Amino acid sequence: MGKPFLRLLPLYILILMLSLPYQIEAQSRVNILQADRAEGGIFEGQNIRKILGSVILQTDKMLMETDSVYQFVDRNLLMAFNAQIETENEMIWADTLFYNSVTEFSRLRGRVIIQSEQNTVFADSMDVDQQQELVIFNVPVRFEDEQGTLIAESGLYYQAVDSAIFRGNVQLADTTQYLEADSLFMNRSAELYELFGRVYADDYEDNVSFAGEYLYADSLGYRLLQYSAWFMEVNEAQTDTTHLFAEKIEFFETDTTSTMDAYQDVRIWSTKFSAIADTVLYRDDIEQFILRSNPILWQKNMQLTGPYIEARLADGEIEFLRSFTKPVIVQQDSLTERMHQMTGDTLHAWFDSGEIYQISVFNNTEIIFHQKDENDEPDGLVELISLGPATMDFLDGELDFFKAEQNIDGSYLPEDPSNIERRLDNFRWDPDRKPEKPEPRQPRLPPVPEERPFEMPPRYVNYFSAQENGNE
Repeated sequence: MGKPFLRLLPLYILILMLSLPYQIEAQSRVNILQADRAEGGIFEGQNIRKILGSVILQTDKMLMETDSVYQFVDRNLLMAFNAQIETENEMIWADTLFYNSVTEFSRLRGRVIIQSEQNTVFADSMDVDQQQELVIFNVPVRFEDEQGTLIAESGLYYQAVDSAIFRGNVQLADTTQYLEADSLFMNRSAELYELFGRVYADDYEDNVSFAGEYLYADSLGYRLLQYSAWFMEVNEAQTDTTHLFAEKIEFFETDTTSTMDAYQDVRIWSTKFSAIADTVLYRDDIEQFILRSNPILWQKNMQLTGPYIEARLADGEIEFLRSFTKPVIVQQDSLTERMHQMTGDTLHAWFDSGEIYQISVFNNTEIIFHQKDENDEPDGLVELISLGPATMDFLDGELDFFKAEQNIDGSYLPEDPSNIERRLDNFRWDPDRKPEKPEPRQPRLPPVPEERPFEMPPRYVNYFSAQENGNE
């Protein structure tokens, strides 16, 4: 299996800091650079002052172009229509802007666009509480940067702690990955991310997919996937697929190594082998699996059971197995379906291109070996006990020869129906527990649309047209 690594999009959330003052006629605070006329009037039963026609206002923090500005005399409220606002760090467009100069609360409505050096935000509605340093997206919102896109049905941004919460069909996508969840919490400065509810992800660079109900990721390379967790990897040649299921999967990646640890009802299925255990530990740099607590490993017609199982892989194939204490390995003969059995204090097994070619058991060896005649018909069995080591050799994956050393005791039992079911004391054969090939999970949401959520306002279109003409 490859590096289990998640690269969350570096999408930056910005805070909108509008500084429109209440006393707009005070030239020390606001300069009216351009307007067709100014007049008094009534709007929805309230006294207002109007600045009308191609209005341009300027403060020390912003430059606003708008069709008109209404000042509500008795409410500390300003309204701007078809507005374009330029600040030091961003450009802002909105069909309507409401600003309370006392509470410093702004409401932007209709085709809201905020563009900064880091990203562009699109929403039909956005509220900004400058005193609380809070931005509220109470309708669907879309963030874009050079690398990808984030969309959600609503969101909040807290500037004081540099954190954001997005809720409702959250999706993040770029050319290298895709993620979706019911909600997302992120702290930009700490590079900490948490995704909640129906989490799904594709990592296109590492050919990895995973899913669960909760995902945690931080800047140290630690990832936690919990609750019905699923992880799938496809090798580069697209010839081998590995699935891992568990209640909890932890990933940790450094510059030199990456590990993946799975806990509780762990199941592994691949085209080359399968396994179950309560705990599985995996190191990527040496392609090593360690299975603990009631593990069972299946490879072709072979089953290994023991308290501790260690597997080394090469290109996805098992290359070496080690197990202790008192493991038992059982191989079902492909012709006779008889069960060859071997146990001892410690077991080592070697494979070549996925084919077993030798098993060694160290100390207190017990073997049951079913023989065949020249016609490959059953021909009795051999039982052997040895205080020392024993070795079983295989030819084309089938048991061919065995030998034992030190205090050997054994017997040959001729072919007889009563001998067929002879078993070692710790015999295990559990084909019904072997994981079956699973169906890959799929995203529940449609792909992130390339189209923006609304038609771009004229001031936005004209602004970029002017920039392009200027660059020419």
